[in-house]
Amino acid sequence: MKKLIKLSLAVILAAILFTACSNEDNPLGPNDPGNGGGDPVVINTPQYLKLTKIILTRFPLNKANGDKWDYHVFSNSPTRRPDIYVELSKAGSGTSVYKSDTREDALFESLYDNFVFTDPASSNGGSLPHDIPMNQTYDIDVMDDDGLSANDWMGSVTIDPPAYYNNDNATHLYKTLTSGEITIKIEGRWIY
Repeated sequence: MKKLIKLSLAVILAAILFTACSNEDNPLGPNDPGNGGGDPVVINTPQYLKLTKIILTRFPLNKANGDKWDYHVFSNSPTRRPDIYVELSKAGSGTSVYKSDTREDALFESLYDNFVFTDPASSNGGSLPHDIPMNQTYDIDVMDDDGLSANDWMGSVTIDPPAYYNNDNATHLYKTLTSGEITIKIEGRWIY
């Protein structure tokens, strides 16, 4: 008789356990995305990178030949520093879509707070933010403004939006780009 009671209790307990389960609590339920049903997570592809800020954090102290950037024959000052501005252009076009204001006598040691570019050089200098299509690359050229003579090219970095998007539906981009002695941080937003 004790065996019959134990067997009956075991059957009742098993019945309670089997009826207590539902598909909603089951992690492998038929409607779960991992089981081929339900709504899977949709990864969006951005249409543009809206570039909002260009931050110069490193540049060469001298020209490639060792000369100072703003050497002038009538000046004997040993601290001829560059007058830096940046230009944004579609790769290979040679025509800028944004030219920043100029930072006079740029001092390398003060880069951490002085070289955030968001303002244009003039009303026809383009503006930030600027939309960069996902299927295009853009260049940021760092220039030394020499006034009446030809400006000096200091270096450049290339922006390649698909290389920075991680298929994660991100909203913002913070990326450091380095080429030679130039280091630029860019900030922007993904536009879907």
